[in-house]
Amino acid sequence: MRKISIKEWAEKIHLVLLRFTFPVFFILGLSFLFFLEINQENADIQERVWAFFALSIPLSVAVTLFSEEFKNKLLRAGLNLLSTILLVIYILTLPESLRVSDDYQLIILGIVFTFSSFFASFLKKNNDIPFWEFSKTSIVQLVITFIFSLVLMLGLSLAVLSLDELFKVNISDRVYKNLAVICCGLFAPIYFLANVLDENEKRKHEFEFNKFLKVLGLYILLPILAVYVVILYVYLIQIIAKWELPNGWVSWLVSALALGGFLSMMILYPLRLQSENKSENKTATYFSRYLPVIIFPLLILMTIGIFRRFNDYGLTINRGYVFLLNFWLYGICIYLFFSKSKHLKWIIISFSLIAFLSSIGPWSVFNVTKQNMINEINHILAENHLIENGKVIDKADVEKIKIDEKQEQKLVSKIDYIVDNYGISALQPFFNDKIEGKTSAAINNRLAIKSKKGYSENQSFNINPINPDETVNIQDYNNFLKLRMNYDAETVFEDNQYKIKFINYQLQVYKTNVKTPFIIIPLKNKLKALAVAETENNYKPEDFTFDGHNYKLIINHLGGQRLASNDSIIINQFEANLFLK
Repeated sequence: MRKISIKEWAEKIHLVLLRFTFPVFFILGLSFLFFLEINQENADIQERVWAFFALSIPLSVAVTLFSEEFKNKLLRAGLNLLSTILLVIYILTLPESLRVSDDYQLIILGIVFTFSSFFASFLKKNNDIPFWEFSKTSIVQLVITFIFSLVLMLGLSLAVLSLDELFKVNISDRVYKNLAVICCGLFAPIYFLANVLDENEKRKHEFEFNKFLKVLGLYILLPILAVYVVILYVYLIQIIAKWELPNGWVSWLVSALALGGFLSMMILYPLRLQSENKSENKTATYFSRYLPVIIFPLLILMTIGIFRRFNDYGLTINRGYVFLLNFWLYGICIYLFFSKSKHLKWIIISFSLIAFLSSIGPWSVFNVTKQNMINEINHILAENHLIENGKVIDKADVEKIKIDEKQEQKLVSKIDYIVDNYGISALQPFFNDKIEGKTSAAINNRLAIKSKKGYSENQSFNINPINPDETVNIQDYNNFLKLRMNYDAETVFEDNQYKIKFINYQLQVYKTNVKTPFIIIPLKNKLKALAVAETENNYKPEDFTFDGHNYKLIINHLGGQRLASNDSIIINQFEANLFLK
């Protein structure tokens, strides 16, 4: 059995620092942000800062792998520095508080940068085998890294828990969160980078194709894909026979078939090379050669389904990307057919390129969708004489106009979509008065839309009291606690004296080392009343105040979603001041 060598590991870490200097720096930076968020009360870290460090890691890895093609070390460092500067410029164009459309954009760019890491070193000709071997090895290392970091996290967490249970040592939840950062934020990425194939190994024109990959690609994925093909072709024949439009949902099935087929082609690529040379096991060869032909008629079905969704519901960010995916699938199928599926790396390269170009600039899916929605809102308002010289008329005049119920619902859904994904400021051009800080419900109220019962779609709300900085009499209270909850976090406050949890729309206040709460503040009815009202911006501080015999709670901010399914609410953001006697 091979012994663990500290010297060998020290050398590996040294090599990682030399080879992946920029990625390691950004890994440390992101981990520092997590430590700061966990251990410092009220750490106010801009969302843009989180986005910068999160995107910098995959981007710098891709640039580092690409720059290894150049011998000049200054050029390598310069490329990394240039990419970092460009990313900083991009991040500065984002608002301080990110919108849903910004989140979409960041996620897609993260995927593009990650995919780029696989092909960055293999853009030259005749290196398909090194590309395949590098991709396979990297994915295997990712799986191993995930398992190792998970085992390390569970092992250390169990050790800490044993101290709590056996020796009655008070262990804060922060300890487990810090362990998670150490194991998943520091150990995992650095361990993975230490096992990325080096400059010489990644250029070898040799591959290892084990039995596991053969079984996965040939005997598991191919039969599943065959079932999809049969189902979709039967459906295609059925809609042709009935002469009806396809269900919009068919787009997802065709996409799954195509992407699963491309994945299988890549997994079986070495087997195909072996069968071509030895004239045996031609299944992989036939599959790779004729898959584009099989998929192509289904892509037409997918296109019709997409345009049906456009006609029924209009353009959204998701539908825009599905349409682009359909467009890319046409192109890549044509390429694979005429190239006889020889250069599979272009599947990933072309996908990354299309995704990148469609996510930045004025031509991006986000901007095109936004402008299309604004135009449709403008059209509905103009058709119903609700605007004059591009601005919404006075509310008194608006209330005199009766809008068709279908158009009203269409207008409401588009306003909700714009506010949820692009922010309320996107609607400012329609109004003379400032609408910053208002919600879609307030805009609907301004347009005198009152016929809407319940919600046709999930809607976000974002509520703040007017004049929240009023003087509060706290002479009878001994302690002041600042509470903050983001999304599914259960603990909203914790220090050496108190621990406060937000559970089932209740604030439960505990004293340290005591397992039962000494104060329970029920919030559900009041929070729902605040969230569903149409005039959020008319609230006064007293509407956000809860008084008890030994506490006073003042809510400063409330954010979440109204659910279409049952008119209930989900609280995602909660900020408040709690005074205790």
